[in-house]
Amino acid sequence: MIDVSIIFVNYNTCKLTCNAIDSVYKYTKNLSIEIIVSDNDSKDNSIITIKNTYPKVKIIENKENLGFGKANNKGMEIAKGKYIFLLNTDTYLINNAIEVLFKFMEDKTNSKVGVSGALLFKTDLSHNVSAGNFPNYKLFVKGSFWKLFYPKSFYENASRTKFPFFSDKPFEVDYVSGADFFVRKSAIDKVGGFDERFFMYGEDAELSFRIKNQLSYSIMIVPEAKIVHISQGSSESGSQSRKFKYQFIKSTALYYKITEGFIASKLYFITSFKRLYFK
Repeated sequence: MIDVSIIFVNYNTCKLTCNAIDSVYKYTKNLSIEIIVSDNDSKDNSIITIKNTYPKVKIIENKENLGFGKANNKGMEIAKGKYIFLLNTDTYLINNAIEVLFKFMEDKTNSKVGVSGALLFKTDLSHNVSAGNFPNYKLFVKGSFWKLFYPKSFYENASRTKFPFFSDKPFEVDYVSGADFFVRKSAIDKVGGFDERFFMYGEDAELSFRIKNQLSYSIMIVPEAKIVHISQGSSESGSQSRKFKYQFIKSTALYYKITEGFIASKLYFITSFKRLYFK
């Protein structure tokens, strides 16, 4: 059996994807692995380059940009590993992170851990976002005009959990960043993959929510595993920033629709849209 299936979603990021694959081969020595690239109709010769450079890599040639979740699902459908490791193309390993996560999940004391992730760093090795809190509707209400329509008891104790990101010991989180999502294949077989209504953002939280609630699994960060996540530099300014923020709002609204219902979703969307465009 293959130990770990590593899946990349590529969309015109040939150089980054190749660097990520190189880092996997460099640091992962003691496991049986397969690498799958789900390509979202790239126009930068990604498929030819990857085929020629890495003949063992499996490539799925999607005919359009399917988005993050759906393209990953395509990879998970053909994955043969006991574990699936979803890695962003703008990541690269700086130690044997995959083996660390594999051994952690294989430890019998961690049999109720469904998903784990590495500690993520920026290129200057400062801390990046490794995990997060589930979107908290009560906290949203607490910080919005809508609190006038709810009893104070509904939102007054709402808060975010502070995670010990500087700890050297594994710790539990709500969800692991989709940039490095190490999950049991058996868990995916039971709850399904990403909800394909999410085009980008939010799908990692929603899948973690299902795994936690349907299977009673915990979600963990394992600091011994270390990965650099470059993150998107193009979304930091101007119209691109607004575009990505709008996509984030849509995804969070969808998350609330699934977990809290239609009204919560609409109230969040209307308020966040207004804040984005009409400050």
